[in-house]
Amino acid sequence: MDPGEWNQTFSQIQRKGVLLNENVLKENFHDVVNKAFDKEMGFGYISDNGYKPRARVILQGKNPFIDNHTGLLSPVMEGHLPYSQVYHLAWGGDNMDAGTTYCILRHFLHVPSLSGEELNSIKVAMCSVENIDTIDYKVSSFENGSEVVERKFSVKEEIKEENYSTTVTNMVVTQERKQSVTITENGNHVDKKPLQKKSTQLLLEQMNQIVRPIANASSEGFVPGQVVLTVHKAKDIEKKGLVGKADPYVLLTYGTQKEKSATVNNNHNPVWQITGYFDVEEQSSNEITIEVFDDDIGKDDFLGKTIVDMHEICKEKEFFNKWIPLTECKSGEILISAKFVPLPRITRPVGQITLTLHKGKKMEKKKMMKKADPYVLIKLGKDQHKTKTVNNSQNPTWNYEVELEITEASPRQISFEVFDDDIGNDATLGNVTLEIDTLMQKQKVENQWSQLENCKSGQLLISAKFTPSPVVEEIEADINNTVMSVKKEIITEQFEEKKAVKESMEEPSSVVKKISQCNLENGRSHSIEFVDPIYADDQFVVVEKKANNWFMVASPHQNLPINVNLVPFKQPSEPNSPIFIYPLPKGGFHNIKRVVHSGKGLKKCGYEKDCVLRAGEPYQFWTDTQGKNFNLGNLKTETFGPDKSWVVYKPEYFESQDYIEATLRQSEQAEPLFSGPISLYDTLNVEAA
Repeated sequence: MDPGEWNQTFSQIQRKGVLLNENVLKENFHDVVNKAFDKEMGFGYISDNGYKPRARVILQGKNPFIDNHTGLLSPVMEGHLPYSQVYHLAWGGDNMDAGTTYCILRHFLHVPSLSGEELNSIKVAMCSVENIDTIDYKVSSFENGSEVVERKFSVKEEIKEENYSTTVTNMVVTQERKQSVTITENGNHVDKKPLQKKSTQLLLEQMNQIVRPIANASSEGFVPGQVVLTVHKAKDIEKKGLVGKADPYVLLTYGTQKEKSATVNNNHNPVWQITGYFDVEEQSSNEITIEVFDDDIGKDDFLGKTIVDMHEICKEKEFFNKWIPLTECKSGEILISAKFVPLPRITRPVGQITLTLHKGKKMEKKKMMKKADPYVLIKLGKDQHKTKTVNNSQNPTWNYEVELEITEASPRQISFEVFDDDIGNDATLGNVTLEIDTLMQKQKVENQWSQLENCKSGQLLISAKFTPSPVVEEIEADINNTVMSVKKEIITEQFEEKKAVKESMEEPSSVVKKISQCNLENGRSHSIEFVDPIYADDQFVVVEKKANNWFMVASPHQNLPINVNLVPFKQPSEPNSPIFIYPLPKGGFHNIKRVVHSGKGLKKCGYEKDCVLRAGEPYQFWTDTQGKNFNLGNLKTETFGPDKSWVVYKPEYFESQDYIEATLRQSEQAEPLFSGPISLYDTLNVEAA
């Protein structure tokens, strides 16, 4: 089949109302040898040459279109909103420009609900950028008679375009790494001055949100990110009580953020394995305080403290198994590990560990009359899993399997803590750790016996397998080296000319298209194109690739109807965890993975429930339980930016059932827009209510 016939073939498929999939592609393009379709990735292609595109979905990494960390649109989007993931094709060199290649991209839109105007507004934003780190944005302009028309940068909160006829002065404002504004007049340097024009100030305020973290990389402030600090254990804790040993716990404090461990009873060498995740901002505190206390009736006795210097952590990036002496006490040391993770890398997936705890042997016997009733807690940061209890056995068999998601912010050890299940406090029977770095190198560990520590005897039989994550963020911003600059001419606004420009904006699309082209300058200069797809169904669009390697479906319309999944999550580390219900754009695994990797310790605990909602609009979430109707709050589905919207289904609502009734309304008195059950993997634990 000649590439000239491909458009006609896609038109025939669209007229039939058939959704694109691998079989449809094979049946209709059987003569095309070079083709592929990956439904999970949401990408496919057909090509008449040897070029095989390697696609990546960019969840958090730097890209030409959006900043998912801050929820800001790039200036080049010019008011177009995202309605798909960002797709990046690995640079193909000379092959990228050869022959004909069509790309198939998944979008979020519910096409049957779109009006004719809305459907015609759907575009694919495309550009060609070889090295994203060298990107520089500049606002282009065009002349309209004797005047110059420019468009302001648009962000999510300000979708309405403001266009002004202007009289251009010869001033240039530059925003760079040091966040200073330098003004030149006729090429001569002038002292720094505050900006006077509201439109220019708004531009700088928007860009400051992007530039500010970069600027602080070389100043006294901190680069935004997260410090992951683990207190593994302590030794030689001071004894203050007259009777018995201490019952120590540890408290981590960073500004207003706190993390408290469990109490280890009757032990001067406690093992806590507690991990704190502390958000770091530009002006955050310089110190993390670690304090040890003796859990007691009334006031808890102070057993010592130490201070961890934040600058040391940020400078070293990571340190591992470091003994630090406690101060303001007679004795004691704590073993800690810490690392700093920059903001763009916090949720970046590393891989998955499939872990099997087969059995134990020679468990310590602490009771006089009977053997232990052992169970094991498996911890990875805030992710915690508990095996069943095996009664009256020193050689228990659990055969417990768990999957652990590893991200850039995950600790470097998985801990196994064995306890004797008992009335009251459970006695510890030993602990052991598994090094993640070692497992990543070996890929697999099978039937390995590990000796328990801090006990008289005992071993655990463990198997583990590491599976690297598919690369979804091949491009990463270099926070320390990237300098982003924006140049815009200061203008003198004139009210009489404002109306004239408004009229010009309503002229034929050729005029609008001319001003919507923003130059993307790097080693290979190309402009952003907003192209009509040659095919669109309820899941995919098709567009000719040409020489481009960045793609995203977009529209200038706000609040278009999109396909949404209501997805339930919970925190396995919390025994009485509520259910967190997120509204996520439908399609593939990427949005769900983003929540799992958010550092909140969430795991998917049920099945997606699909519905159709308008992007960015709030909906009230109602549920029927225990014979009553409850409003759990508002849900709002965004197509880009951080996940900020969810409702909490608390344990007090639990009934003995494996589903949650859900109803969505725009207001309390409005008719339901959606109603149905969200199915869960397990029956809700009524005892937690």
